[in-house]
Amino acid sequence: MATPPPHPNAPQGNPADPQGGYAPNGAPAPGRNAYAQGPYAQNAAYAAPGAAQAPHPPHGQNPFAPHGQNPFAPAGGYDPAVAPPLTPGCRICAAQPAGDMTVRQHTGLLVAMRFSKMEGPFCRSCATAIHREMTTKTLAGGWWSPVSLALFTPLTLLWNLYVRTRIRKLPHPTTPSPTGVVMDQGKPVLQRPLAYVVLLLPSLWLAAYVFNEMSG
Repeated sequence: MATPPPHPNAPQGNPADPQGGYAPNGAPAPGRNAYAQGPYAQNAAYAAPGAAQAPHPPHGQNPFAPHGQNPFAPAGGYDPAVAPPLTPGCRICAAQPAGDMTVRQHTGLLVAMRFSKMEGPFCRSCATAIHREMTTKTLAGGWWSPVSLALFTPLTLLWNLYVRTRIRKLPHPTTPSPTGVVMDQGKPVLQRPLAYVVLLLPSLWLAAYVFNEMSG
């Protein structure tokens, strides 16, 4: 019996494969990718069950990070594992480095008192200027009430003396002020005339005593 000639519209491929690319029991035909047939064909590297797939980096991970660098740092961004930690700048001039500190001032009036303070971070230059200004004003105006004279003014001066030791430990600014604001440090405290107003107080008391004795 003669073998009939092939149909002119017969599909090309392995004549041993079942039609449509599927075996009768539903399993893919040997040597063929069942998911890569027909109009919905996909890439065999991702469609074939068990085939090796290209790894996808997690969201936000830099796949091009050099060896030894944190791969979870975004590309071109700040990597805390490699770059030094960011530190806040001075609140006055924004220069670095800066330290957290609080400078205090006390004013004793006859029937009232006033407390003032300036909180950092400050660079060494700005901290020195603020410390000299507020300490001088405390020396000039902190003695004019009994409670201020006996308690609050000495405590404020001792506190500022402690802050002065911290200021001296700060290095000089390594970066110029980006804002262009530079505080004038002025003269040291002991070279300012207002720092010696306190010496007038005993003189006034002595003058008042002498006047009282002479008039009596």
